Amino acid sequence: MTEALLPPPLPDPATIALYLDFDGTLVDLADRPDAVVVESDLADLIDRLATAMPGRVAIVSGRSVAQLDGFLGDRATGLAVSGSHGAERRTPAAGHVLPERSPALEAAAAELQAFADLNGIIFEAKSLGAGLHFRQRPELEQEATTMAARVADTHGLTMQPGKMMAEVRLPGDKGAGLRSLATDDAMTGMLPWFFGDDVTDEDGFAAAAALGGAGVLIGPERETQAAYRLDDVAALRIWLNELADAA
Repeated sequence: MTEALLPPPLPDPATIALYLDFDGTLVDLADRPDAVVVESDLADLIDRLATAMPGRVAIVSGRSVAQLDGFLGDRATGLAVSGSHGAERRTPAAGHVLPERSPALEAAAAELQAFADLNGIIFEAKSLGAGLHFRQRPELEQEATTMAARVADTHGLTMQPGKMMAEVRLPGDKGAGLRSLATDDAMTGMLPWFFGDDVTDEDGFAAAAALGGAGVLIGPERETQAAYRLDDVAALRIWLNELADAA
């Protein structure tokens, strides 16, 4: 059994860049992907961090940039954002870089939509992917995951399992997203601290460590490449408020 991870120490805010997953990290998971709520205290915290650490706060998510804009509003435009598991990015300096949606992805999404409709589970359309959410029907986990893997293999795409969901998308990962954002002028030379909860965040933990920073797991103990751990979303928000105070 691996040794229990300790909470992260408070680093010097002037030396780091923050890379924050969204679902399960900044916000609690919801039964439906569109039911996530960004409360006023979280919005205020993001504003504080962005002001105290200009250009050095990033969201790195499996959601599309457009979806994140829908939750975060205008404040998202002042952050660095890597969306769709690293397949798209936006920074205040470089703007939005978004690949075209391929015919293969359109065909895959149609097959997943049909499967979701037939089985009464949630289909999620993304800019560069499509997901099956079975949180409300956990008995379909194996069937949905197998379906997503088959569709991805058929169309030359990537199948990404997550917490009670399976996604088919363009190739990419959160580690690649972090490394891409780390080349931005404001991020250059900063130690990356990546915070995430899911297996999809492991690439981000590894990338942060390789660049001299650290990964922080949010949630229960498990096998991970993170160096530290916090219990839940609430614990992360307390830690981030302390960092904003220090900055």
